[in-house]
Order: sequence, then C-alpha cells, then structure tokens
Amino acid sequence: MELRNRNEIGKYVLLVLFVLATRLPFIFAGFGLDGDSWSVAITARHLHDTGEYTASRLPGYPVHEVLSSFFIGWGPAGLNLLSAIFSAIGVLFFALSLRQLRFKQIFLASIALAMVPVLYIQSTTTIDYVIALAFILSGLYFLLRNKIIVAGVFIGLAIGTRITSGAMLIPFSILLLDNKDTKVYLRKIVVLFITVILTGSLLFIPVFMTYGTSFFTYYNVPYPSVSKVLYKFFIETWGLIGFLGLVAATCLLFLPDRITERKFLFPRAVNEKYVISWLVAIDLYIIAFLKLPMESGYLIPIIPFVILIFGRYLYNNAFIFLCTMLIVSPLFCTISPRERFDAVTPSAIAFDFNIAGESLYFDVLKGPVLSYESRRENGLDFTNKLFASFDTVQGKTVIVAGKWYNQLTVRCPDVSKLKITLHDYLSEDEAVFYYAKGYSIYYLPKQDYYNKIMRNTDLDIYKALPYIGDTKY
Repeated sequence: MELRNRNEIGKYVLLVLFVLATRLPFIFAGFGLDGDSWSVAITARHLHDTGEYTASRLPGYPVHEVLSSFFIGWGPAGLNLLSAIFSAIGVLFFALSLRQLRFKQIFLASIALAMVPVLYIQSTTTIDYVIALAFILSGLYFLLRNKIIVAGVFIGLAIGTRITSGAMLIPFSILLLDNKDTKVYLRKIVVLFITVILTGSLLFIPVFMTYGTSFFTYYNVPYPSVSKVLYKFFIETWGLIGFLGLVAATCLLFLPDRITERKFLFPRAVNEKYVISWLVAIDLYIIAFLKLPMESGYLIPIIPFVILIFGRYLYNNAFIFLCTMLIVSPLFCTISPRERFDAVTPSAIAFDFNIAGESLYFDVLKGPVLSYESRRENGLDFTNKLFASFDTVQGKTVIVAGKWYNQLTVRCPDVSKLKITLHDYLSEDEAVFYYAKGYSIYYLPKQDYYNKIMRNTDLDIYKALPYIGDTKY
C-alpha cells in the first residue's frame, strides 16, 4: 500500500520529527557509557584521517564504522546524531510495516517503540544497535511488500552493521511461506539468501582484508551474576514502568473472550505465519543474549516484535495501556548503580539500597534517559580529573585504565604527550617489560581483576598499586 494522501504523509513526517526531537537534547555529552562507543570514535577518526580500516572491536562493524568516519568531524554530536537519524528511520519503517499489515494503532505503537528506554538511550550514543535495527525494520517492510531483493539488501546492510542481524534470515524466511506453491516459496527463499549473503559478504571485505578469517571472534569476558542479567533483561531494557506495563499486559492476555471480543487491532484473519515469525525472532535474540548477556542493547531487535505480539493478542484498550506505560517509562523511575565514578547525580527524593552485593539508587524523578545523561556527564568529569592528576605524576609510570582507556584515548588523541604511559590492559610480556625498566605500575579501580580476565596477567606479581584509593569503578 502506497502513501497517497498528503495528510497521511504529514503524519509520518511528524512521527520522524518527533523521534529526532526527543533525541537531540541528549547527543552532546560524549559518545556514551559503553567503552565500545568510544572505540568506534577511535576507528572512525583513524579511517577518516588515513583511509585505513581497522575494526573498533571484532568481529567488525564495517557499515557503522565507515558511516561514523563521515561524521567524526562533528565530534560526539555528529556520531550520536547518526544514531538518532537511524532511530527515526527505524521507527518510520516500523510504522509503514504496521500500515501494510492494516494495524489500527500505527502511531501509538510506533511512538511506544521509539520510547522504550534501551532503544531511546542507545539512539543518543555512538553504537550500532539502533542502526542495525533500522535496516532490519526496513527489510521487514519491503518483505511485506514482496520486494525480496530490496529486503535482502537491507538485511545484508544490517549484517554489515552488526553480524548477529543474520539471525533475522530465519523469521524472515517464515514470512515468505506459501502453502499454495512450494516452488514459489523456495524460489523466494533462494533469492533472499543469495541477496543477503552477497550484500553482507561485500560489506565485510574491509574486515576480511585486514584480519583474514580470524575476524570472526569475540572477546572473552566473565559471565555476569544472575541478578545483573535479570536487571539488564527487564529493567535496563524496558524501564521499571515499562516492565510493569509488560507484566500487566501479559495478565490482560488471559481475560475472558466476552470482554475482549471484536476489539482487536489486527485483522482477525491475519496469517499465523506472522506470529510464528515474530516469536522466532524474539526467541533467537533472547537465546543470543543469555549466551553472552553483557549489554541490554543486545535485546533491541526483540522490541518491535514484542510490540507486534501484544498488538496481535491484546484488545484495543489493553494495548493502549501497554503503549502508554512504554511511552512514560523513559521519563520516570529508574534504578541505577551508586558506587561508580560515573554514577547518576540523584534527585532530592532518591534513596539508595543494596541488592546482590551492589549499592543502587532508586529515583522517581529521574527516569532512565535523564539518569543516563547524568551518568555520561559524570563520566566526563571523572576523566577530566584523571587528566589533571596525570600532570602530578613523577617518574616512569604506566597506568592500566581498563574500561576507561578508550574514553581517555579519544579525549587525548596524542597520549605520548602525557607524563604517564597508558594501557587498556597489560599482557605478561608487557608487564615484564615495564617492571624490568623500572616503571611504577598502577591500575584504575577493579582493572587489576579485569586484567586477569582479559590478558591472563596478575598485576600483583609486578607490584602494581591502585591509582585511586577508592572502591568505586
């Protein structure tokens, strides 16, 4: 279905402008809390200045890294704006997909998608999650319109942005099911797979040329505690209010038919293959998250499909309630870590509590978005203090910065001008070298522990000392 009515086109334009307007105030405070965001900035600057590709981290994210190289001249605002623009594109194609499916609450569902806290926050930082989602949702729209090759190109772009997007081939193949003509179905599947594989492979040529077959790897990091996994899965992804909305909406699914009859949002005859496709997509990304649950951003691809599932089975008023909760979720009530150098500056009515050995803030007035913005600003203040302290260091000194290394490097591109030598982590050979040369070895809080994990090197052997006498990290 094409957009023909000028008033209707205006609504979609307003939707895009709304998404952008909600992001723009939050794109200026650095590249984000995730060290990978700052790593992308390093790669983008190197690619921009030299034309030489290096991965921000393996297995490589070439589409995002190359796009970022065009925006790096505008600093954090430029790279974060790139994410904001793609968040608007993703929401637009989600709305167009709902229109194609004849859904009755297109704009409410689309705004709810835009406001889910993890998606909102990550669309103001320099990370690839939202860009990959935009390509996935673009592919979904063209698949619904039976534009197989165009859809395949977009999924290939999603893979070039984030390789795990390749999982979408399975649910998208289900969408193509045709019980009436198996040959037509198989032909469509072949066309889709060939287009996706060719597009994705071409985009990964820079990675392959630089790293060979060894690019297909990931960093070994310790598995988080169960409490942290649950926090990321529920609260950090959906927000506290959004999570409560999901729980309530799930309960509403079981209301008797006499209450919900003839009040549904999709056409009742909607093909069940859509539902199966959405459920498979959700399951695949949940399984992938549980395998390595380091970031709640890994769950961003499930968000539109969760909304679609509830849109399929909730009656009208219940769906409006769920979307309202998701829309409010980024604005109020958050739980965030307290014992961090980039901890939130709490509001006057916030209180702290302890759970699973971690000290946390609960703040009603500062929702997830404002809390994240506060943490970004406090993280920048911390690195400013670190730079000031480096000038007071005497003698030959090496500091293991760990998770702060990328941020320090971006904010001081010529680290050779510092009085200290800065490393993310030290290998055994590097530690031996510095110790033999008479360097004093220091580490930022908890980075001695992570040095053991990341480099299998115990800094205590080399008489390393904490640079800051604080339990925060």
